[in-house]
Amino acid sequence: MNISKETVDSLLPRDEAALRAVLKTSYDTFLAKQEPEAVKKDEAHKRVQLNPSNDALKHAHKHYADNSSKFKKIREIFGEGSKYHPNQLVAKRFLPARGFCQKEPMYRLACKISDLQHLYNTGDLVMDPFDFIRWRIIKKVGSLLANPWDNPKSFIRTVVYKLADDSEHTGTKTYQDSVMRYAVLLSAAQRNHLGSYGHKSKNRKKTLKQKTLPYAVAAPRPRVKISRDDIVDSRPEASAAVAQPVQKRARLAAGPPIYAGVNAYRAGQKQQQRSQQRPKRN
Repeated sequence: MNISKETVDSLLPRDEAALRAVLKTSYDTFLAKQEPEAVKKDEAHKRVQLNPSNDALKHAHKHYADNSSKFKKIREIFGEGSKYHPNQLVAKRFLPARGFCQKEPMYRLACKISDLQHLYNTGDLVMDPFDFIRWRIIKKVGSLLANPWDNPKSFIRTVVYKLADDSEHTGTKTYQDSVMRYAVLLSAAQRNHLGSYGHKSKNRKKTLKQKTLPYAVAAPRPRVKISRDDIVDSRPEASAAVAQPVQKRARLAAGPPIYAGVNAYRAGQKQQQRSQQRPKRN
């Protein structure tokens, strides 16, 4: 059954709290799968202990152990009390049909947020990690659209999934964002986790020597406050009055005169007399 856009819009809640509850529905349903997955992991571990030479049991245990670890990471970043939600990465009209509340996209996002939180805590990243990812997604999507009016819904999930991957050497379409990639590698290098991020390429070696992100936000220019006295003193008739205290401060800053002998004293007296005898210009 086809449902019109007007019907869908009419069913959406109007207040912010209700809208967030709708967003949380699929997300909360997903997180409820964590506990059953942990039970399956424990059961698989017991079977491996009973038959340690069985490769199929080892493979099953690894599968459930990996899933359990992913759920744990997802709950750590997106769980109770978190201010982040996967479906708030992009505007509603750009979201894929099922959103981003699936295990693999959420796990990828959770890992990247965790990486960026390290840089945020050390001061290497000023932006909030989630806002940083949203910014880089917008920049990357914009570079992939042929026309400004195109909708990236068909490939937005791939962009989110591969944003920090090293896809320049795969021969396929490049979804990698260089700034995001450098940020993740910089975080990994500081924590000695570079082995988890692809093959040893030129970019990885370069990142080891790099201390800051390749994108630097320009520092804001200091604001100069102009007082009323500054405006008054800028008039021509006020220049003489302003010059006198300036000259006085300069003489005080120069310190007390130093006695350099009779000849130097006489030369100074003559210089002062000549300057006083000069005619003043009108």
